[in-house]
Amino acid sequence: MRTKSTLFLCFLSTCIFSHTLWAQDDFPTLKGLYFGLQPPGMTPEVFAPGIISTDAHEGCSSFSGEGRLFLFARAGSTLDGILMMQQIDGVWSRPELAPFSAGEYDWDFMLAPDSRTVFVSSGRPISEDGLPEKEYRIWISEQLEEGWSESQLLPYPVNSGQHDSYPSVTEEGTLYFFSNRTGGFGEGDIYRSGKINGQYLEVENLGVPINTEYHEVDPFIAPDESYLVFCSEKPGGFGRADIYITFRKQGGVWERPVNMGDKINSPFAEYIPSVTPDGRYFFFTSNKSGNREIYWVDAKVLESYKSR
Repeated sequence: MRTKSTLFLCFLSTCIFSHTLWAQDDFPTLKGLYFGLQPPGMTPEVFAPGIISTDAHEGCSSFSGEGRLFLFARAGSTLDGILMMQQIDGVWSRPELAPFSAGEYDWDFMLAPDSRTVFVSSGRPISEDGLPEKEYRIWISEQLEEGWSESQLLPYPVNSGQHDSYPSVTEEGTLYFFSNRTGGFGEGDIYRSGKINGQYLEVENLGVPINTEYHEVDPFIAPDESYLVFCSEKPGGFGRADIYITFRKQGGVWERPVNMGDKINSPFAEYIPSVTPDGRYFFFTSNKSGNREIYWVDAKVLESYKSR
């Protein structure tokens, strides 16, 4: 039988274990920022293989600003939904279902820059005795002194009754998301909605050159709204879905999006981009291994596409 220390050493050397491997008392001792992992360079690496990235499907991920809370989405395991890990007395806890997660109905989410507000895209039932929704809607939960609040459904115009997903928010509270609501340019478009006095304003389609007749999804907006990373299925990329980046010019005009190249993209699908609050690492999801896994890379890769 393998010892705890042997398993941890194997994890550090990127051995990939089944998501059912860790017994209750056999979870490795993880300490420090980013679980004490060796940081990646300019070539993407699987994030925390055997701990976070497993033979299940992992997707969205968010660290809190101080780096002591980590959230990620998992499907195809014995514990599906948005999972939470916390650093307590310097040691990371094992993944458990987040208090605001509805389990298998949840996937896309984003922790806001304040690290106390989470936006979740979910097909969960709207009412207690209701059925699961056919289309995803965006919910919100806040961390209070007594714990996370009960999730609340964001009102119209953010939720349209059609598919609304992958929320991302700026420091000022402006919400970016994608939707297949009526009146868009293509199969899925990216929208934004400002917030004044606690109320979301009428949504704005970002239009060209970001949205096309194809499928634009998964927007990650920089906290200062200086750049936008998103996924598109438009022709001319490297695979089924590629990640693009665009920078905002003076006057609020977006530059033409740039494909992030074959170091990020592959013949398969890349999506769900995000940047850690400290600006050090760029995270995304790819299914190039045969199942969805989380990758990370030095965030300097983003700057290399500026003003190309």
